Amino acid sequence: MPDPAALVKTMNDALVQRLPRVALYVGYYRGQHRIAFATSKWRDTFGMLFDTLADNWSQIVVDAAVERLKIEGFRFGPGDDSADDEAWAIWQANYLDADSLIAHTQACMTGLAYLLVTPTTDPETPRITVEAPEQVIAFTSPRDRRRRVSALKSWIDEDGNGRSVLYLPEQFIAFVRPKRLKTWTQDGDPIPNPIGEVPVVPMLNNPTVLGDGMSDLNVMLSLQDAVNKLLADMLVNSEYVAFPQRYVTGLNLPIDPETGQVYDRTKFAQLFLAGPNRVWVAESKDVSFGALPTEDGGGYVRQIEMLIQHIAAQTRTPPHYLTAGLGQWPSGDSLKASEAGLVAKVKRKQVTFGEAWEEAMRLAFAYKGDTARARASQVETIWADPEQRSEGALVDALVKMYGLGMPLDAIFERYGATPQERARWEATIAATPPAPPAPPITTGGTE
Repeated sequence: MPDPAALVKTMNDALVQRLPRVALYVGYYRGQHRIAFATSKWRDTFGMLFDTLADNWSQIVVDAAVERLKIEGFRFGPGDDSADDEAWAIWQANYLDADSLIAHTQACMTGLAYLLVTPTTDPETPRITVEAPEQVIAFTSPRDRRRRVSALKSWIDEDGNGRSVLYLPEQFIAFVRPKRLKTWTQDGDPIPNPIGEVPVVPMLNNPTVLGDGMSDLNVMLSLQDAVNKLLADMLVNSEYVAFPQRYVTGLNLPIDPETGQVYDRTKFAQLFLAGPNRVWVAESKDVSFGALPTEDGGGYVRQIEMLIQHIAAQTRTPPHYLTAGLGQWPSGDSLKASEAGLVAKVKRKQVTFGEAWEEAMRLAFAYKGDTARARASQVETIWADPEQRSEGALVDALVKMYGLGMPLDAIFERYGATPQERARWEATIAATPPAPPAPPITTGGTE
């Protein structure tokens, strides 16, 4: 086993190296953008005037996928179509209805999040928490990217001291680094690891073979920067070009009655100030007035719309999410076609995120001593359907399926009912007595 103190330092150094990349994506999601593509002359002129300007499309791109990632339960073992009640009890006890949204948002935003599974004083309810990539890191074996050899959680406590917990297959070890010092020292005795596995599960977004995740914002940062620069230019345009500039020709410079001299240019300009409550008048018929053409910024709007279309295409975000009000809202088959890319993107995330949740559940059952579920290879995350359908069309299709003999529980699942709703509905149906047969239909007549 490597020296724990040296391993803590190495993992903390790796965590620090990751921070700028994570902070970049978090900042873009929150609307804290940079002004890029600005020339030195532009910066000399405007300085920091537009540093807080952000036309934030990054958050929409992330949230469009996250809002369709909803977990409804887990299945263990082959041949069992029902949701596992014990797994759902662990889920609810750890507030994961809410925290799963945080995990999915963090993973889509920065490329990765972590799930930490630890024992509690209640052996029936292990703890599953969502951890940020700014505080947690995991090392995997160079020979097997699926086998984690160590993990670390690091943070600063309320006194300014550095705190770290090293998670190894054999034990958990706490470390402390007093503020203004650089050396990590062990804090207390190691705690034996009862399950023999590193209990930190990475949740990778768009994972690569090398085990890294990629942010959904990675492909659109430069386009977001270009949108912000064009918006800044449009605001400058509204300041200098949108107001109509007027001119006068054929006008002799007036004489100052007090001095008998021609007005200097400064005083002459004061006589022809433009404004909504001012009228220019000249006595000579040779004098003419005019105005230079104005610019309403329409060219900038068209360029921004083009960039937004590129963002939609490259991130597979439905165009009507980004350009609402600029065209007719799609419906029916056109809506389904426009959302096909987003649905495929979400289903891909369900595969990778589902593996992380399934492993976290197996670790939780390992802490409970349930070896059957802890070693189960056929675990399935039950996801809500990411495809949105109209209520009428969905019900019509389900009625036809039921008429063809499709089981009722499958009908409920296709409808989008959660496992808990399906159980209640099936219990209600079982407890409801069947309707009496209809009386035979007779026809009257005379012989």
